[in-house]
Amino acid sequence: MRNKAKLAKLFADLSSLPELPSKTTPTKRKKQSTPKRCFSEVQVERRNPGRKARPPEHFGKEVEENPAPPKRESGAIDIKRLMEVKEGPGDARPKQRKCRSQESIRMPEDITEEELENVADRAKDKILDKENGSTCHQCRQKTLDTKTECRGLYCGGVKGQFCGPCLRNRYGEDVRAALLDPSWECPICRGVCNCSLCRKRDGRCATGALTRLAKFFGHDNVRDYLESLQKDVE
Repeated sequence: MRNKAKLAKLFADLSSLPELPSKTTPTKRKKQSTPKRCFSEVQVERRNPGRKARPPEHFGKEVEENPAPPKRESGAIDIKRLMEVKEGPGDARPKQRKCRSQESIRMPEDITEEELENVADRAKDKILDKENGSTCHQCRQKTLDTKTECRGLYCGGVKGQFCGPCLRNRYGEDVRAALLDPSWECPICRGVCNCSLCRKRDGRCATGALTRLAKFFGHDNVRDYLESLQKDVE
């Protein structure tokens, strides 16, 4: 009976309590979807790009601090200057030249067929080799092709070497014919060398590339062209 009385009292107390609010569960808010923008719209709206993306200062401005030197016109050769001889001695030739021994001179019978075949007929046939090549007196290129052999007793030997293109274009001679001629002497020994060193020694200016100009005026080589100019001056 006591228990029933206690339960009745509890129910009475519960009924006298104020009503509690009902329990509610929080609902997740949906994110508002933003419309996708194309790449071009993003780029247009970007007002302040990063430092790396900015163009460099003076971008697109042409600034020429050191102007390029004017190009030299090809073919502009002063003919009168070619014939001029400076007053006073140039690099004087040695009065007494040493005579080399006849044994050091290679004669035609010493020239092999392989050497004759190795003569360069054109400039593109030459192969540059600074270690194993021989130097041409005219163009001063060290190449592997066969050069001339001067038979003059007072020639330096190495100085009398001329390659095929230089000997033909500058003097109208053939290297193979020179190698097989026992009495052939180089243009230096004959006093007709027109390289820059020899002309400077004689007080004259360098001729430059005169091959095309000489052929334009009907000459096969530079030597004939210079000799014709000398005759016109005289």
